Amino acid sequence: MIQMEAPVQDELVNSDIGDASPEPEVRQTAFELENVSIWYGQRQAIREVTMGIPQYNVTAIIGPSGCGKSTLLRSLNRMHELVPNTRIEGRLRFEGNDLYGPGVDPTLIRRRIGMVFQKSNPFPTMSIQDNVIVGLRLNGVRNRNLLNERTEKALRMAALWDEVKDDLRKPGISLSGGQQQRLCIARAIAVEPHVLLMDEPASALDPIATMKIED
Repeated sequence: MIQMEAPVQDELVNSDIGDASPEPEVRQTAFELENVSIWYGQRQAIREVTMGIPQYNVTAIIGPSGCGKSTLLRSLNRMHELVPNTRIEGRLRFEGNDLYGPGVDPTLIRRRIGMVFQKSNPFPTMSIQDNVIVGLRLNGVRNRNLLNERTEKALRMAALWDEVKDDLRKPGISLSGGQQQRLCIARAIAVEPHVLLMDEPASALDPIATMKIED
């Protein structure tokens, strides 16, 4: 996961929950997990994890297949709870705020904590540019100049701009596998999240495509 220095205007909550306002001092950790356990139905995937994840760093979660890495990662922006019969215990804070507290809006969480999945998933009916700016449009951005600027900025950050700048109206699924994954990265960072979660984004790609994503 990568914590990015990006301006964010939204609060995580729709109502006052006490510690929603950031504290004035500089925090040393982005995420704080305290005795976090997660179940899918009767199966326990995560058992009493306590850890801190530092700010403005690249942090890797390493372990054998099936040990709960993806579940732990998805719990950081509440993506795991889209699976039926999921429950979580413990405390999980982001920038001092309880991500699972009363009044917390998961939509705002996922706007501030973006995610790129193991398998590329560009929207098949959308062009390259529309794939990049779909999140901005859903957030109400209509200014064409701003959308164009964000498109170029995100594609450059994803090391894809030079390859697609003359074909932005082409379907996103017309790109190669490695290009599609970088398109998904561009889509995730176009909304300028604070954190970018990446669940083995290069596991199915060739070494050259993997190197570009790592860069």
